[in-house]
Amino acid sequence: MEIPFSTFEQTREYRRFVQVCEAARRYRYLVVCVGDRGVGKTWAAREYAQWAAFERLLMAQGVAFPAECPMPRTAYYRPKATSTPKSIEQDLALLLWGLQMIADHASAVAQESGPMSGMIRPDGVGVVMVDEVDGLSQAGLEVLRDVFDRSRVGMVLLGRSGSAERLQKMAALSSRVGVLHAFGALGKPETCVLLEQQIQQMGLSLSEGAAEAFVQKTEGNFQEMYLVLCHLDYLLLRHGTYVVTAEVIEEAGDRLLTQKNVQRLRKKR
Repeated sequence: MEIPFSTFEQTREYRRFVQVCEAARRYRYLVVCVGDRGVGKTWAAREYAQWAAFERLLMAQGVAFPAECPMPRTAYYRPKATSTPKSIEQDLALLLWGLQMIADHASAVAQESGPMSGMIRPDGVGVVMVDEVDGLSQAGLEVLRDVFDRSRVGMVLLGRSGSAERLQKMAALSSRVGVLHAFGALGKPETCVLLEQQIQQMGLSLSEGAAEAFVQKTEGNFQEMYLVLCHLDYLLLRHGTYVVTAEVIEEAGDRLLTQKNVQRLRKKR
């Protein structure tokens, strides 16, 4: 059975996200993009940056130069859980330097050395995306503001809904924000369309009421949609059918680690 969402689906929320990213590229301001966990912010950012094509070229020992490679226009960066302000600055410097080398089709691979701030050369990159900024310290956020000021590119900060309030209190950073963008969950019509597409690609069929159950269980959350679909293989094999029913959707949804399911288990004790 094919893995759900093995190809990217351009949703309405993704198209809105592209618009604000293009504005950041053109006007070179900061964008703060917030949304609940699992709505698809990371997926959208990686797709916009074409990161699957570039991530494999940026290696610890240097940069790979394939015969054919798209021109990098966007950098995607997700800090590690252990990142410090200094390591964030170094990571971004090395990332932008590597993308610049790819853009220039350079033949030499940079030798390992401590990346310096002066190595940032964003001629080919117009937008820098930083994911999961809600996990950064205030000093780490100040580093991002400093990199933004010196690199003269647009920057998109992605985080959960509560991030906006925290960033708004940082005057030096918030004064540079041109757009506060809310990345929302999918609506019912689009969720149903995506479900039908995925079910067809998986070689299954839907029974009456299954789509409604799917909408209620996932509430348009991309991550929960993916996990529910992943459970179908096992559940349908157990039920001995290739027809996805509302009961199967309910059972798949009950297997997720959600607040509702935790409360339900607590009541059973």
